[in-house]
Amino acid sequence: MEVDQHKPGHIIYTDKNAVKTTDGTTVVLLAGNSLQGGYKEGRGAEARFYFITGFTQISDKHVVVSDCFSRCLRLIDRTSGSTSQFSGQCQRKGYADGNPGLFDFARGIVVDCKNVSQLLLADEYNQAVRSVDVGTGAINTFARPGLANWYIRFLTQDKGTGDLYVQAHSAIFKITYLGGKTSILAGSPNGKGFKQGTLLNSLFNGPHELIFVGPATLMVADANSNTVRLLDIHSDKVSLLSIGHTNHPTALLLTNNSLYVGQRDKIQRYACK
Repeated sequence: MEVDQHKPGHIIYTDKNAVKTTDGTTVVLLAGNSLQGGYKEGRGAEARFYFITGFTQISDKHVVVSDCFSRCLRLIDRTSGSTSQFSGQCQRKGYADGNPGLFDFARGIVVDCKNVSQLLLADEYNQAVRSVDVGTGAINTFARPGLANWYIRFLTQDKGTGDLYVQAHSAIFKITYLGGKTSILAGSPNGKGFKQGTLLNSLFNGPHELIFVGPATLMVADANSNTVRLLDIHSDKVSLLSIGHTNHPTALLLTNNSLYVGQRDKIQRYACK
């Protein structure tokens, strides 16, 4: 989820096959069809997405969408309502930098806070973080740790250092912005479950989106444990956010003293104290 740059007071979200915006009462479709997937460029409801796993706004008029089953990034033009191929080669998979380059399962995506002319993307099956030029769609490799079975799906960025924090399997890793050094932060890539405590002794079960909610503090949607977790890097602690039961939480947004949690069947808003 993201705050809608085009409509103050609204948020943008996806329900797998469509991208929508809402103020909590009224829902407006940007593109796609919630009940029908596929690959088709078009305007609004005419367009089809196979499986949306991430999106980000590059301006108040344009949204870039990770359509992972189509193996490419798609662009929604809000001035015309039309979609188009943005980066990669739709319906082709592989690993290639350049323009056109290739992805293999594009996932989470963010605007690079250190260089807003590029996006940073989790390229799952290529086990890499890729950069994408906002102007041309050209692809480069930002980091490729080369760890066996290390499939990056979601990522967030420290606005101060630029360092990336990524979810892979049941663990959270840190990738330094300069040099791409990779280290495990929390959880275990070889085990899953629900365990509180120190960062490296904790366990997660299907972590999805992660966001910064304060200095050195991450929030993680731990989908299969039906919880939202807090990671305090300075105090070396993983704890449970006390918001009650959630139903397979996968998306998070913190804005205007409210936490929005995207779940299997709804978006829940919680007032922050």
